[in-house]
Amino acid sequence: MKSDVRAIPPAPRRIRLRPLFAHRWPLLALGCPLVVMGALLAWAMFLQSGGKFSLGPSLDAGPTRSLPGKVLQSEGPREFDGIAWDDVRYEFFWPSDADPQRSRLFGGCFLRRGSAQAGDAVTVQALVADPNVNRIAGGVLHIDRDWLHARFWAQVMIVPGALLLLGWLAGAFQLRRVLVYGDVSIGTVHRVRPVRFVLPQMLAVDCTFRDHRAIARHTRHWVRARGALGQRLTADRNGEYEALPVLFDRQLPQWSRLLVVDDFLPAPTPFPAAT
Repeated sequence: MKSDVRAIPPAPRRIRLRPLFAHRWPLLALGCPLVVMGALLAWAMFLQSGGKFSLGPSLDAGPTRSLPGKVLQSEGPREFDGIAWDDVRYEFFWPSDADPQRSRLFGGCFLRRGSAQAGDAVTVQALVADPNVNRIAGGVLHIDRDWLHARFWAQVMIVPGALLLLGWLAGAFQLRRVLVYGDVSIGTVHRVRPVRFVLPQMLAVDCTFRDHRAIARHTRHWVRARGALGQRLTADRNGEYEALPVLFDRQLPQWSRLLVVDDFLPAPTPFPAAT
């Protein structure tokens, strides 16, 4: 008779969240500030887009009225994005020169270099709903720089930060898979060296192990210098390192993690309080 006994998969190991958050932590440390600061700057640029930088689009949308004006002052040039501009100040009368109730208004805008000089007659476009919003025909009220738009900060900070966070998240899930379902082998440590300019103190560890097909695999990763594994690695053993267990993914053996024996022991169960 054939036996109907099926292989029972091993129960998943319990792991702590701290190793997952600490895995590839530079990606997390760089990604979070980029996303947060980029989101704040993008939101600020979005809010200010409804302020003075919206006056130009308001004039474009109209309705506007064209009136004769006179240039009072022209300063410059000022270069923005490789283009030279003059800062021009002018005056005009609203609603017209012929109206006895007219009022004298002043304005300012940017014109291409050399377009107008002091004393020149110009045509002023004024918003019918609010004549204080005006500009010389062909001019711009404000230089529209790229960094004044929310999309600029989204592209420069949010997108790179999100990619870094995705890289960290993928590494955390990969490490969780190794720690929970990985196979165990014996690793031989070849080299341990401190990582410079990194806090908290880290150790770069190189070791080899044999996977489930007895193929030699080489791995390297960082461990905390003050952790249990780091103290075992830095202990004085006359230049030799003790053999330590390695967890590796059966499908992708290059995904591995060096551990200590204590990591395989269950957490101690506290004794119940005496009644």
